[in-house]
Amino acid sequence: MNETKLYKVIRYVILIAASIFVIVPLVPLIFMAFKTGAEYSSTSVLEPPKSFTNMYNFSYALRVGELGKAFFYTAIILVISLAVQVTLTAMVAYVLHRFDFKFKNAVKIMFTLTMFIPVVATQNLVFRMMYSVGLVNTMWSVIILYSGVGIVGIYIMLNQLDNISHEIDEAAYIDGATHFYTFIKIIFPLMKPACTTMIIINGIGLYNDFYIPNLYLNRDVQTFTVALYKFFGSMSTPFEIVAAAIIIGIIPIMIVFIFLQKYIYNGLAGSVKM
Repeated sequence: MNETKLYKVIRYVILIAASIFVIVPLVPLIFMAFKTGAEYSSTSVLEPPKSFTNMYNFSYALRVGELGKAFFYTAIILVISLAVQVTLTAMVAYVLHRFDFKFKNAVKIMFTLTMFIPVVATQNLVFRMMYSVGLVNTMWSVIILYSGVGIVGIYIMLNQLDNISHEIDEAAYIDGATHFYTFIKIIFPLMKPACTTMIIINGIGLYNDFYIPNLYLNRDVQTFTVALYKFFGSMSTPFEIVAAAIIIGIIPIMIVFIFLQKYIYNGLAGSVKM
């Protein structure tokens, strides 16, 4: 169907409006991050700073807020938990997609029902379990909680598996390969777009999570969001310092998204075939 000129105009107006809606709040934040204390108190939030080379706010935020240390612990938690989560989710999806067994639909329903259970509603019991095995105030408590298999990830993997022919599995079985070997060596590498999509979507969610790390970690081991919260909790912290700390937190996500965005689009393109 040919696009009319009016349709094109409406489409671009909507896209531009949506872009402005996202970008406008970031502009004052960037301006404030480069301003001195005197500039912040005497100028409008929409007025650019005198110099974009003022790095004092960023260095102060990194040094006083120990954001470098927080980034280190955040990276360890995310790498381990996402690796386990993606691997387990791919395994579950492979079993559900390739094999028929009793109560298969019941398993899918159980995973789906977890979407409707608020995390806060189960934390009293989960915290007691973690405390009883001595994992509270350690990174392993957060890693374990972050490593769970979710229904959204399962559906992303299932739709990726729809594009992988069953003949590949059958050829591997004929050559004497086991189910595990077939998955690890043949199927799993072909699921790279779905795995990357999961890493980005879930990684951003975990990176921004405040509730779990704040509940389970001690002051010596903090993720970036918990470390950032210290700036808001201190009445003596100038907002230009807070703005710089927020910008520091945005940069890693932006870099990762830029380099991996093509995999996200490919993975999401397959997930719409549900």
